[in-house]
Amino acid sequence: MAESTTTAGAVIWLTEARADVRRALAEWERGDLAPVPAGVAWDVVRVPQRTGWRTVHRLRADGTLLGPVLHTVTHVEVLVPAGTARFWCAPRTTTLSRGEFVAAPDPAVIAPLTARTRSWIVAPTAPLVLTDPDELRAAYLSAYEVMEGMRVT
Repeated sequence: MAESTTTAGAVIWLTEARADVRRALAEWERGDLAPVPAGVAWDVVRVPQRTGWRTVHRLRADGTLLGPVLHTVTHVEVLVPAGTARFWCAPRTTTLSRGEFVAAPDPAVIAPLTARTRSWIVAPTAPLVLTDPDELRAAYLSAYEVMEGMRVT
């Protein structure tokens, strides 16, 4: 990890998620991904990559406070409040919640840097900020309409 403030923030983030902090820090030191549990401090909404980038751009343009967002080869994964997965409904999306894990790179790995084909678009911070699921859904559906040429209600 680059600096102690980054390490301190990462330790807080990992602890809140009830991750194995020592394992995660060791994985990151090797340039690998760490398994971080979803469904404890946050859930994950996974959207298709191209639509996900457009969604992030819309949220930023609207001035929405963004929580951590991961970029993968096929998806964009947005961290949202725990319990969101249970109620999430949008086309071509999936969720991760309790009992599932996110393969997380070191928070210092921000796009365009990558670790094992993953990078943060928005890295986790301490205190943790999470994306509002209603704002995420609205931005996603707007982006989806543009990308797919379909109106969704």
